[in-house]
Amino acid sequence: MSASYTARRAAIRETLVEILVADLGDGVLKSPHLLVSLEVILSALVTNFYQVRSSRDDLTIYEPFRIYSNAPKPLTSTLHFSKTSNPHLAQDPELAAGVTIEDPRSTKNNPMRIVSNVAGYSSVFLPGASPAFVIKSSKSLPRVISLQGAGVRNMSSFHTVGCDRGFIYIDFDGVARVAQLPTSVSYDLGVAVQKVALGQSIHGVAYHSQMETYAVGTSSEVDFELPKNDENPKKQREDASFRPTGEKSYVQLISPVNWSVIDTFELDPYEMIMCIKILNLEVSEITHERRQMITIGTAISKGEDIAIKGRVYVFDVVTVVPKEDRPETNKKLKLYAKEEIPRGAVTAVSEVGTQGFMVVAQGQKCMVRGVKEDGTVLPVAFQDVNCYVTSLKELSGTGLVLMSDAMKGVWLTGYAEDPYRMIQFGKSAKNMEVITADLLPDGKDLFIVVADAEGNIHILQYDPERTFPDFQT
Repeated sequence: MSASYTARRAAIRETLVEILVADLGDGVLKSPHLLVSLEVILSALVTNFYQVRSSRDDLTIYEPFRIYSNAPKPLTSTLHFSKTSNPHLAQDPELAAGVTIEDPRSTKNNPMRIVSNVAGYSSVFLPGASPAFVIKSSKSLPRVISLQGAGVRNMSSFHTVGCDRGFIYIDFDGVARVAQLPTSVSYDLGVAVQKVALGQSIHGVAYHSQMETYAVGTSSEVDFELPKNDENPKKQREDASFRPTGEKSYVQLISPVNWSVIDTFELDPYEMIMCIKILNLEVSEITHERRQMITIGTAISKGEDIAIKGRVYVFDVVTVVPKEDRPETNKKLKLYAKEEIPRGAVTAVSEVGTQGFMVVAQGQKCMVRGVKEDGTVLPVAFQDVNCYVTSLKELSGTGLVLMSDAMKGVWLTGYAEDPYRMIQFGKSAKNMEVITADLLPDGKDLFIVVADAEGNIHILQYDPERTFPDFQT
């Protein structure tokens, strides 16, 4: 966009509310350590972002740049604007538009506010029904970070001994709050990201909403030892000083209060966590009680000459007496059920049906299983698959299950409860190395989104009216 830019006519016109020019950046970008005066001018120019605000609280951000030539030209001829990507959507655009229509002066009285220093960032605050900060670091583009809670009427920076580089704001309910942006959090991706060092490799994360804890599958490297049982027919000496390494896996319960590990369950040697999910399962055949349970599938690999086995673990999170000076340790993992899979690893799990059962991908079969009170996981139905199941997804409450294979594509199957059985409805017309897949319903149409090993995304449609029961790309 330049001075000679002509706007295109559109069928729908939005009301332009406000235009603001502000510096965005952090302490690194605003550092005075510049070598040449020209760099100072260019740096000040590049860090200016022109923001256009609509009546629906959507922001359009432009970055200025100059095109130089040998012949002297005025600033209006050399200054141009480049539109910056902004994927952020307003939290409540209808409310924001309604407030503007009812009181056109609302935005005029509560304009975007420049904040010179909030948690080290030179940013802009957007009040209204969807309050947000516009933050830019030296490594990222401008990002719009939403503020949780009710809409904000007004805001100001707040810097005291007890609140270092914070801010104070008044919401729509007339409540004043003093807050800070966490300095240990990165906003470069457009969301608040905080790194928590566990010192181990992470294989899966699941959030238990009822107990407000995270279940994390981790592993660490240990020295590999040959199995000391009849599965290893080769009796070899193990007095070697340089041994290979293997993985030792753990299930850790993490509290979001201070991101500390509050409980750990150690798995057997040679056992690796393949999947971890929170499933709403029926835990009693008598009372038909349902609970959110941590379901884990593992693979037991003791060497290339020994067949791989698997296990299914079902954990419950229970309340216990916390440790002294650690109130967050009032939760603990409890092993509720465990099932040995003699052939094949457990690579994926998912809920299925309306009776609180789960479908388990074990080896070259997908089995529907139910948790019993004696700690076993009883199978009731199965479906044969080809090579290696990478994901299982169910259309909630319908019994439609999408199975993806690492080599053969995807299958859509249906699970019936009277009698228990699984029926194949369709499969992909060609083989694909599927990493993951998911169901995408749209009214009466059912689409399938597939991501393959080459980074491609495929959109398939299940159409039973076709002559051949295959998916249509």
